[in-house]
Amino acid sequence: QLNATSPVLGSFAYLPAAGTILPVGTPTLTATFTPTDTADYTTATATVTLTVNKATPTITWAAPAAITYGTALSGAQLNATSPVLGSFAYSPIAGTILPVGTPTLTATFTPTDTADYTTATATVTLTVNKATPTITWPAPAAITYGTALGATQLDATSPVLGSFAYLPAA
Repeated sequence: QLNATSPVLGSFAYLPAAGTILPVGTPTLTATFTPTDTADYTTATATVTLTVNKATPTITWAAPAAITYGTALSGAQLNATSPVLGSFAYSPIAGTILPVGTPTLTATFTPTDTADYTTATATVTLTVNKATPTITWPAPAAITYGTALGATQLDATSPVLGSFAYLPAA
């Protein structure tokens, strides 16, 4: 930005100086040229307008460890960070039970300083593995040889809808 030139030998002084962090907007930059040959040349000044756009905050969000179906989303998965002050909104939200597969999670970051920073978004993929249903099957009472297996012995249950196949069969 501070790159004015002249065909005359001399030096430039800039306002604001190199290293200055400018505010968002359209600040004016000034270059003052002092010629080496001051007997034949005078000091000259030039100005330019620079557009300074809002910065996009960085978001750090590592892909979370896989979860098992039935596990609600929590801070273990919804844990994006930014070095800029602000807040995150997640989609889907905490408490959501996701289907088996590889759904995409989205974090939208709204900075506290909206004058200098824009809203930022990041996504990660989460692996949701199949769950193993629980089976409840109390040990059946003893039977006498020759008694056929029936519903009294083959009475396992599960909170998950489905069907049972027994070995040996009824």
